[in-house]
Order: sequence, then C-alpha cells, then structure tokens
Amino acid sequence: MAAQVNLREIANAISNIMQEVDKLKEMGSGIKCVEMNVVRMSAMIKMLELDITDVADVLGA
Repeated sequence: MAAQVNLREIANAISNIMQEVDKLKEMGSGIKCVEMNVVRMSAMIKMLELDITDVADVLGA
C-alpha cells in the first residue's frame, strides 16, 4: 500500500529550498563555483516546481 502524498507540503518545501538557493546566490556572489552550482540547482528546483507545484495547484491540494 502506497503512502499518501501531501503535494502541498512538498510544494512548500520546494519553495523553501528555492528561497535558500536565492540566499546562497547572494552570499556567494563573486565565487565562481557557487555561482555555477546555484544555476544548476535553480534549474533542478524549477523542474520540481513544474512537476509538483503546478500539479498541486491544478488538483487543489
């Protein structure tokens, strides 16, 4: 039996992660490795947003 998934809770966690990545981007400005990895992290988080947050909105979760 599959565990029940709370899409809204996951969507909120994704939003919180994106906020932390934005903070990291500001703090690491000028540090090339941070700047490059923040871009990658932002892209991965965006894919999660498209997959989870949009579905949660459509389903009204």
